[in-house]
Formats: sequence, C-alpha cells, structure tokens
Amino acid sequence: MSERRNKTKTSKPVAKKSLRTYFGADGRSMSIVRFERLYLASFAMSLVGWAFSWQQTVDRLALDPKTASYGWLLPSALLLSCAITLALWYLVSRRASLAAKWVVTILTGLAAVRFAINLMVVARGKVPVVALLLSAAILALSIAAVVQLFRSDARLWFGEGLEPEEEEA
Repeated sequence: MSERRNKTKTSKPVAKKSLRTYFGADGRSMSIVRFERLYLASFAMSLVGWAFSWQQTVDRLALDPKTASYGWLLPSALLLSCAITLALWYLVSRRASLAAKWVVTILTGLAAVRFAINLMVVARGKVPVVALLLSAAILALSIAAVVQLFRSDARLWFGEGLEPEEEEA
C-alpha cells in the first residue's frame, strides 16, 4: 500500500479551450443543434395542428359565399408557412444568419402574444381545449428553441461573442 501512495501522478497542463471545443463535428454548437431539434419539433406539431383543423377551416370557408371561392387559399397558406419555417430553420441552423435569428425571435414573441389573446377567447368557450393544449405545446417548444439562440456558444456561432481581433483571425 505504501508503494501506491508514494507514486506521484504527473499532471497534464490544462489546455486552453478553443472554439472547436464548443462546436460539434459539423461545426455547429450544441445550442444550435438543440435549437434545430426544438424548432423542427415545433414545426412538426404545427403540421399536426393544421391536420386537425383542416376540415373545420375548409367548412368555415365554404359556408360564407364571400370566401367559398377561396378553397385554394388554405393549401397555399400551408405551403407558404412551411416554406418560411424551413427557410428560417436553414438560415439559422446551417448558415448562422443573425437576421434570421431575430426574425425567429420576433415571430415567437408574436406567437406568445397571439396565444395570450387565445386564452381570453378560450375563457368565452370559443376555442376547443385540445387546440389550446396543442398551441401551448407548440409555443413552449418555440420558446425553448429561441432560448437556445441566446446561449454563449450560439452567440459564437452567429459571430456575436467574438472580440474584434478574434474576428480578423
């Protein structure tokens, strides 16, 4: 036993962490990877919401003579929504677009305001509770995704946390 105690351990010098330490094999930070997963999960849940409300929306459009001829509007709105969501996902998580980060943040803030307004409508009994729960889940995922964009490693991904001399290197 005394031989074990007498052996001295050699200590290795602590290496200074480089930017590569904070990024994965594909060069993206873990916060950006988490953003991507949460944002796409929110998108998938919103597609579920579209599927559940599709027929009801079609019926509402068909009831009113003024909107009956706009049956093409619903699929067009879905395609446009998907295109915008996927473009923002790509720009933020693959291209490190600071502008897209802020667009996602603002849209999530507006979704939170819309959700709060919907809570008042639910109090009057005009919105199904299932729709409210689905909206709450989508909003929670969206907020969790946006929070990831403001973590320190994500700020480095967007080039926000670099000192002026580090940016030139």
